[in-house]
Amino acid sequence: MVQLRVMTDDRELGEDVLELLLPLLKACTALRTGEPTRLSHRGGGLRVVLDVQLAGASTVTVERDDVPRSSGTRTRAGGTPARRQRRRLELPPGG
Repeated sequence: MVQLRVMTDDRELGEDVLELLLPLLKACTALRTGEPTRLSHRGGGLRVVLDVQLAGASTVTVERDDVPRSSGTRTRAGGTPARRQRRRLELPPGG
């Protein structure tokens, strides 16, 4: 998978670049682009990631058929349902 990233500390500049870049990528018939994902940026800048694939490339979807979907419980190798144990969190001594 190929990812394009637009990353800058200047949010306004990044938005301007995206405003020009996204329509160009969408209009290109040789590429198939995903929706942009905005990531957090500590300094208030801009971080955006989007997936890009060749239009002729095949897409593969894999689904497991050895685990029933409708069941909300997981099973161990022996076939018995796994039980989640709750741990009690304790404060460190003197805290």
